[in-house]
Amino acid sequence: MTSVIERSIFGDSASSGHASSPADSSNTSLSASDEETVVIAAHGDLVLRIEHEARSLKQSASFRVNSSALKQHSKYFERLLQAGRFGEGASVEAQHKTLREQYPSMMDAPTSALPVVKVEDLGRISTVKSLTSLCTDLLYILHGKDTNTFPPIANLSNLAIVADRFDALDVVRGYVRRKKMVRAIDGKTTGKADVALSDERVRQRLLVAIMLDYPFWVEKYSARLITKGWVGEEVDVSAPLWWDLPSRFEEELAYRRECILQTVQSLQSHFLSLYTSRERQCKLGYDSSAQCDSFQLGEMIRFFTRTGTLQLQGSIYDRDEPLEAFPGDIYSLLDTLRQVPEYQIDRNHTHCGLRTRMVPLLDLIQDALQYVGVCPECWAEDRSRYAWMDAKRPLLWERSNARLRGQGHGNRHPDVRAFFTAGERQWAS
Repeated sequence: MTSVIERSIFGDSASSGHASSPADSSNTSLSASDEETVVIAAHGDLVLRIEHEARSLKQSASFRVNSSALKQHSKYFERLLQAGRFGEGASVEAQHKTLREQYPSMMDAPTSALPVVKVEDLGRISTVKSLTSLCTDLLYILHGKDTNTFPPIANLSNLAIVADRFDALDVVRGYVRRKKMVRAIDGKTTGKADVALSDERVRQRLLVAIMLDYPFWVEKYSARLITKGWVGEEVDVSAPLWWDLPSRFEEELAYRRECILQTVQSLQSHFLSLYTSRERQCKLGYDSSAQCDSFQLGEMIRFFTRTGTLQLQGSIYDRDEPLEAFPGDIYSLLDTLRQVPEYQIDRNHTHCGLRTRMVPLLDLIQDALQYVGVCPECWAEDRSRYAWMDAKRPLLWERSNARLRGQGHGNRHPDVRAFFTAGERQWAS
């Protein structure tokens, strides 16, 4: 199901909140007394019955609500309950007319006499212990009331998904911001706890940041997903929405990681090409020797092979499947490459090897990594111009173009993108 993407960060939206035909929402003669009904509004004029099934677990809950509050804060219910648009609206209007003839006010009408509207499917939420608690929080917010609890991040993620389902993100976003819920969660998270967050917890925070407008988390946790390798996996469509971030966000993160890995790979290939070329690499001056270059090449291949970043393979005949991309932490990969020794064929040949030349370039890559997270401001203002996956890849990046420090984000973003997406890179200064 496509999500209604929050507007202040992401600009355009692909609405999932359109009221559907009675196939997924229907007015029914079900008696409200068939199950306990949670009273959201004592003067409510409608019973909302919500049903949700996930992983063979079906739950339902009923709520006495005010139809005016629902229509005011949810475009989904505004369309659904509009008289003459769907059968639900016409039926509810007719029953309300009868109730007004029978009772002085709706508060006097018993819950069992109210019209019942059934809604199925809350969106891609996780399995919850209590559907009633989750829906109560949303309906309280739609009715201008405070929730009974201060939800943890998993609950807040589910709340955002349900609000998205009913096209009510604006009012939920405003409530969460007013109550400073996300800021409070952030403030209570110690540095040690933040570093230890699991893939799922990071994704929950990122989804909350995207939908409920907390820009700091967008850039921070999108960068972590990219560098940790927590993107690019096949996802079960029944999994919670945070495992498949909406609005092409998931694809953007996976593409950025792929470009970064290609950049690291090109650096390794650069040095292998140098030392297998006819150009002398030994730096000893008049006493430079081909033996030194051969020695360095051999040690280089030994090092890359031992670290698992290079696999020697014959080209005469090969039936092996292509290797999978590096799955781990990119920072750890750079640290591993940084451990390359300063090999010397003898005591006279100093600074002839790989370490002196590669470590500064690893530093350059590491500096650029701090800017690979998605900037929410640029994503919202001009996504097609800012996104890596939509940009035309430059043919060549030259080391002389590396200017990351001291720039505003408007200039730095294109430079970082060009560095990581270039077709070729001129690593030599």
